Amino acid sequence: MGGLAAWLLIQFPPENGKQEETLTPPIVRVAQVEMQSKRLHVHSQGQVVAHTEIDLVTEVSGRIIDTSPVFVSGGYFNKGDVLVTIDPADYDLRVAQAQAQVREARHLLMREEAEAAQAHDEWKHLGQGDPGPLSQHIPQLQEMRAKLAAAEAALKYARQLRQRTRIRAPFDGRVRNHNTGIGQYVTQGNVLGVIYSSDYAEVRLPVSTRDLAFIDVPDTLVADEENSKRMPRVVLAAEYQGEKRFWQGRIVRSEGVIDRNTGMLMLVARIPDPFLRTSSSPQSGEDRLSRLTNTTALPVGLFVEALIQGRRFDRLVILPTSVVFKDDQVAVVDQQDRLHLRTVKLLKREHEQAIIQAGLTAGERVLLSGLLQPVEGMQVTPELPNTNDQASGDSHP
Repeated sequence: MGGLAAWLLIQFPPENGKQEETLTPPIVRVAQVEMQSKRLHVHSQGQVVAHTEIDLVTEVSGRIIDTSPVFVSGGYFNKGDVLVTIDPADYDLRVAQAQAQVREARHLLMREEAEAAQAHDEWKHLGQGDPGPLSQHIPQLQEMRAKLAAAEAALKYARQLRQRTRIRAPFDGRVRNHNTGIGQYVTQGNVLGVIYSSDYAEVRLPVSTRDLAFIDVPDTLVADEENSKRMPRVVLAAEYQGEKRFWQGRIVRSEGVIDRNTGMLMLVARIPDPFLRTSSSPQSGEDRLSRLTNTTALPVGLFVEALIQGRRFDRLVILPTSVVFKDDQVAVVDQQDRLHLRTVKLLKREHEQAIIQAGLTAGERVLLSGLLQPVEGMQVTPELPNTNDQASGDSHP
């Protein structure tokens, strides 16, 4: 028996060392690719400015005898309201003098016309040769007519100066500041105050050239209301009066020049009726967003955050940003449960989501987690996450 055992040991020697253990593929979490539609928005910020802001300037000289009660900082006024009145006495005198000159010029013209008619009758009675211009009083008539025209123009101008003693608002608006009062003497060109229009406000919004791909940017000014409805919508937000407030408007134009320092293009948003002077509530047919915004007056000078409505894109894949590696690569798990690195077209990163436009197909499995450094061809054990854990994101309007 001992010899048999020795013979067996010689014929079938034991293996040196321990037998290598079989490696188990790592368990990884994957997500199944789903195509989605999503409207991409662009964030920006800016300061509210008035559409039109001008200096209120005198066109005549004189002493101020009256100012409107609304001609104070923050006061509202309507187009045509008299804001400041200058003493018109001197200009009433100029009108009276101009009227007298017109009457005199008319009298002289009538007398000259009568003399011309008399000279014409005398020539016909005598009938000697052709009458010359002087004998027909043609130069004299031309002179009198020119004097009458000049006198009438002077009267018109005097009346205009008289009208300018009442300084009227050129548009509906508000007073930013005023620097005059009753009794002050002003000369032509003096600035009485600064006023701005209240029909709508504007906000200049810087947008990067990359984000321009997500917006339908108007090339020219939107001139009519019908076209403006097709422009991108903008929602402005700011902390105001102790609360988060929202206002709605639309992009109406771009300034057309890329800033050489920032590389940004300025888009201009327009907010109608910023002081709620013409509408107190949303009109019928407006959407929910309209009913939630524009319920508070929008002050000029306020700094606001802006969300610009972007274009809708179809066949997008939305995944967590953590799944996208260097050089816009993602790890795809094939049918044999092996990893493959694939370059995708990353459209945008937004709210910890990677929005992929191309490079993936519906139904494919993409690595979510489980590996710090995926290797091409690595064998894995894929595991789909629970529905509540998926971070692929929902489509948004």
